[in-house]
Amino acid sequence: MKIKKVKSSRSSALSKAVTNVKQIIKKKDKGAVKKQVLEKPKTKVEESNGYKSSRGVVYIGHIPYGFFEDEMKEYFEQFGTVTRVRVVRSKKTGKSRGYGYIEFRHPEVAKVAAKTMHNYLMCGRLLTTTYIPPEKQHWGFFSHKPWSSKNYPRILNRMKELKKNESPVSEINYYKNVRRSLRQISALEEKLKSSGINIKFKLADVPK
Repeated sequence: MKIKKVKSSRSSALSKAVTNVKQIIKKKDKGAVKKQVLEKPKTKVEESNGYKSSRGVVYIGHIPYGFFEDEMKEYFEQFGTVTRVRVVRSKKTGKSRGYGYIEFRHPEVAKVAAKTMHNYLMCGRLLTTTYIPPEKQHWGFFSHKPWSSKNYPRILNRMKELKKNESPVSEINYYKNVRRSLRQISALEEKLKSSGINIKFKLADVPK
């Protein structure tokens, strides 16, 4: 998907933000080497729900159609390393619902990305981005399978049901299905009879 060009002021602001992020990461890496002997390594933030994280997550809304997982990852990697991407999709159709989440390796990078991309014009839509710190993250952001328009719950359940219907039926299940069908037909006959319609369905090849 091609991204529309924005005004030069926005482009220059974006390039400055990317440069600042790279400088922050560079300083952080140098500082980590010096403090390695003096300090213990930082532990991941653990919430009451048991979720641990040391990454930065950005919520992104008003996502234009066509800006999916691969495109988002490629675009936001200009800020820094992207570890996970999720576009929230409909269970019925598998299509994008217009929002998602991006996880960065460094929280500082996520902060800059969220600040820079908020209200950024992309394909006629103003993106809304919010930084989510580690202490406010939970399993739900990236717990779902990577669905697509060709792979989503509704079609998977449909394929499972088709496979079940086309599979060989055992003799026990066959007789169960026949008895259930006979009960349904009898109930229909009684319903018609109560409406003044007397009819008897003739069934062929019904096992005794």
